[in-house]
Amino acid sequence: MVFYECLMTAKNTAQISLKIVNNGGIVRSIQNHGVRQLPHRFRAKYADRDGNRYYEKGRFISVFYDANPTVMREVEGILNLDEQILRNTHLKARNKFLDVNNVREKKNPYIQELLKEDESSGLS
Repeated sequence: MVFYECLMTAKNTAQISLKIVNNGGIVRSIQNHGVRQLPHRFRAKYADRDGNRYYEKGRFISVFYDANPTVMREVEGILNLDEQILRNTHLKARNKFLDVNNVREKKNPYIQELLKEDESSGLS
């Protein structure tokens, strides 16, 4: 499986992790960066209930997950069709531990196993 980072700008908080898990991915971390001013006015695909089609503020969210490329393309297609998502992009994350904030890494057996593998292969 490949480790991906999905960055998105949403009108509201969407249930993205459920969509990833339902399509066979494993969510490692979700980071909510809060509501911020957009660099320019974003146009939504459809107007909302109030008739707003242009947005100057949006919620920025990062989702880190493991999945194969097919699942990543499926999730990307679902996000493109979701009218709550204004923009999204997928990146192949550089390092599983550099980007994901895991406070209890000493108690997490998955992380300990990967750290041991990295030390034994000389990647540290």
